Amino acid sequence: MRRRPLCASASRVTASLLLSFLAIGSAAEVPLLPLPPTSPHVHSTEKDFSLRHIYHHGTYRYPELHRRLDVPDKAAVYMAEHDDAADREPVPALRAKSEMMSIQRMVHRDRDTIDGILDYGRMRGKAVQLAAEDWTIDDLPGPNVTDRETVLSFARMASNAYILEPGTGDWEDVGGGFNYTEDFGWEADGLRGHIFADTENSTVVIGLKGTSPAMFDGSETTTNDKINDNLFFSCCCGQGGQYLWRQVCDCQTAAYTCNSTCLVTALREKNRYYYAAQNLYHNVTELYPNAEVWFAGHSLGGAVSSFLSLTYGHPTVTFEAVPEAMPAARLGLPTPPGHQIGSMQQRKMTGGYHFGHTADPIFMGQCNTATSVCTIGGYAMQSVCHTGNKCTYDTVKDFGWRVGIGTHKIAEVIRDVILKYDQPAKCEPYIDCTDCYPWEYFESNGTETTTSSKSKPTSSSTLTRSSRTRTETCKTPGWWGCLDESTTGSATTTSKTISTSSTSTCKTPGWFGCKDKDPEEETSTITTTVASPAPAPSVTTTSHSPTSSASTSSCRYPGWFGGCLDGDDPPGHSRSSHKSTIPTPTATTTTCTDE
Repeated sequence: MRRRPLCASASRVTASLLLSFLAIGSAAEVPLLPLPPTSPHVHSTEKDFSLRHIYHHGTYRYPELHRRLDVPDKAAVYMAEHDDAADREPVPALRAKSEMMSIQRMVHRDRDTIDGILDYGRMRGKAVQLAAEDWTIDDLPGPNVTDRETVLSFARMASNAYILEPGTGDWEDVGGGFNYTEDFGWEADGLRGHIFADTENSTVVIGLKGTSPAMFDGSETTTNDKINDNLFFSCCCGQGGQYLWRQVCDCQTAAYTCNSTCLVTALREKNRYYYAAQNLYHNVTELYPNAEVWFAGHSLGGAVSSFLSLTYGHPTVTFEAVPEAMPAARLGLPTPPGHQIGSMQQRKMTGGYHFGHTADPIFMGQCNTATSVCTIGGYAMQSVCHTGNKCTYDTVKDFGWRVGIGTHKIAEVIRDVILKYDQPAKCEPYIDCTDCYPWEYFESNGTETTTSSKSKPTSSSTLTRSSRTRTETCKTPGWWGCLDESTTGSATTTSKTISTSSTSTCKTPGWFGCKDKDPEEETSTITTTVASPAPAPSVTTTSHSPTSSASTSSCRYPGWFGGCLDGDDPPGHSRSSHKSTIPTPTATTTTCTDE
C-alpha cells in the first residue's frame, strides 16, 4: 500500500489547518456574547422614597444660619395639615415612577461658573449671552408626571407639615457654627428643605417650602417678604396698581411706564430665598454626589424650586406655584441661544412641570385685584406666566368652584384635587403668554432720580427732584386757591392785624335764638403780630390790615336760612317768659226765660 505523499506547499498547509480549526469549532458549543449593559432608567421604574434629612436656611433675620437634622431610618414621621395639628397620621408610602426626558442645560454647572453668570445678570439686569457650545441636551431620568401615584407622592414631598417624635434628632449647624440655640424664632425665618432619597441613594428629591405670607399658609409674614416678592413678582416694584400694594422702589415715570435702569438698580439686592436655596442645593449634592436630583415645591417654594431647575438643569414638579417666568428673567438666569432673553416662558426642554387648578388665584396669576387677599396683605402678584409645562386641573368647570384663596394650601390640593381625579392633569407648554402686557420699559443713562414731580426736560433728559414751598400770605384761602385780590409772594412776611369784636352773652339759649330780653354785650380788642426774620438781602414786605370792627347782630331771633324773626314770635317759641299784651276774654252768660 502506497503511502500518500506529504504536502510540501505552504499554502496547502495553511488551508488544511484552517479547515481543521473550523471543523473543531463547529462541533464545540459556541458561547453567546453578552449584550451591552443598558441603563436601568430606559424603561419606567418605580422608586420608594423616605425622608432622610431636613435642612433649614435663614433668609432675613439670620442669613448665615444653615442647619441640618438627620432622620434615622426607622424614625416615626407623621403628616398633618398644620405643624401643631392633633389629627396627625403616619406618612404614607412615597412611590414614584421615572422615565427618560431631555433637558437642555449648561455644560459647566459648577458653583463658581454659575455664581459668575448670576452676578453678571444681577448687575446688568439681564442674562449673559452664552455661546451654543456652552449648552448641551442630556437625556436624564425624571419623574413620570402621567402617573397619578407619582404626582401624589411629589405633592406630599412638597408639603411642610412633617412632624417628628420629640428626641428624634438634634439640629446640626452646617453653615459656620453660628449658635442660635437660645433664640426660638429661627425656625420661623427662612427656607426649609426636606430631603428624600430612594433605597439605593441613586435619586434624591429636594422639597422646598418657604415662610409664606400670612394670607397663604400662616402668620409668619414679614415686611422683608413683601419687599422681596414685590421686586420680583410685580411689574414695577408695586407701583401703578392697587393702593394697598407696598411700593418698594420709585421707578415708574408715567402711567404704565417703568424705568428699567432704575428697576435693575433695585434688583441688585440678592433674592434671599433663591440664594438660600442655592446653598441648600450645594450641601445636598455634597452628601449625594452621584445621585440624580429632582425638585418639588409648593407656592413660593415651588417658584424657588423652578429657579434651581432652570439654573442647574434638573427636573422639578411644583404645586400651586407663583408664576415665575418674569422673576426668573430678572434674576438673570442663563438662557440658551435662540431664545429671547427675558422671555423664560418660551424656553423648551426645561424639565419643569407646574400643577395647579383654575380656582387658585395665585397659580392663575389673578391675585392682584383690589379685593384680593394678596392686595389686602400688600403683595403685588402681577406675574402670570410659568416656565416649562403647565398642568391645570379645571376645578371651576368640573366641580363648580369659585376662585378663592381657600384652596391654595397643599393639604386641600392633595385631598380635594389630586385624589378626586382619576388621572393627573395634562401638561403642556404655555408659550403664548405675556407678563405686564400694557407696560412699557425704557433704559436711561442711569442718572435719573424719579419722583412724583418732574422739572422741565433738558437736553440730557435728566430727571431731577423738585419740591414746592408755599410762601405767600393768604388771608382768605379757598378750595382752589387764595380768594384775596392780591397776595404777597416774598419769602419773608410780617403782618399785623388789629381786630375789635363785640360779643353778647346769652343766659337762656333756646332752639331758635336767645330767650333773654336784653343779652349782655362785651367788647374786646385783639392785636396779633406775626413776624419772621428775613435773611439779607431779601426784600421784606410789611402789610398792615385795616382795623375791622365786628359786632354781633342785635337780632334776638335769627332764622335757619338767614334773616331775623324779630317782630313775630319765632316758630315753636314759648311765650312764658314775656308779658302777654293780648286782652283776656270776658265770659258772658246769657239766661233765657220763658215768658
